[in-house]
Amino acid sequence: MWRWPGGALESDARPDRPEPSALTGRAEVVYDFNVDAAVEKEARGWTEAELMAMPEDGYCHEVVNGELVMSPKNNFQHEQICERLNFALESFNRVHRLGLVFGSSLGFWMANRNCSAPDVSFVRRERLVRLGFKPDTKTFFPGAPDLAVEVLSPGNTRAEMDERLADFFASGARVVWIIHPDDEFAEVCRSRTDRRIIGPAGVLDGGDLLPGFHLAVSELFNDWDWTA
Repeated sequence: MWRWPGGALESDARPDRPEPSALTGRAEVVYDFNVDAAVEKEARGWTEAELMAMPEDGYCHEVVNGELVMSPKNNFQHEQICERLNFALESFNRVHRLGLVFGSSLGFWMANRNCSAPDVSFVRRERLVRLGFKPDTKTFFPGAPDLAVEVLSPGNTRAEMDERLADFFASGARVVWIIHPDDEFAEVCRSRTDRRIIGPAGVLDGGDLLPGFHLAVSELFNDWDWTA
């Protein structure tokens, strides 16, 4: 992970930041949560136009405390887990049409102007309609998803995930699932402190957000033996 505070990256790789003159300014954002006016006035750093103009350089780009954070692409195991989660949620949603499921490419603006991209996310239809989102909308989402899913990578720390949870819940999230690949369990978080561990024999359920959705935790980590 590299941090870019508006100047050079803290690594040997130093891609050029897009020239501000070539980008539009920050558009008016209608948030789906209560934003303190002081936070909005003090917001600094990266605009949506700048983030959209970043090159396809093999990194995931997010904004944390005014700094551009660049994370490398996922490893094989991480991507497999994301795909299984995405497929399960998308298959369920195709039948019930409760909202939309997204992968890790959509940006979500947090209340403090951090920009996050969870591995998998779900947004209720009611919020999409209320905010005027259509199939051809070309903006980031102004708030956290209703469901955010984070699959841990080797470099993620507890402090980092606690900060992300704080951002999500301050910005409209209802539940966050944290998947632990190495130990094969999941955390279901309904706040920074209300966190429940679901072991390999347990089941992730959609609760009142995705009523009727059930996925065995073991299915996240086990696949058919394609090596045989």
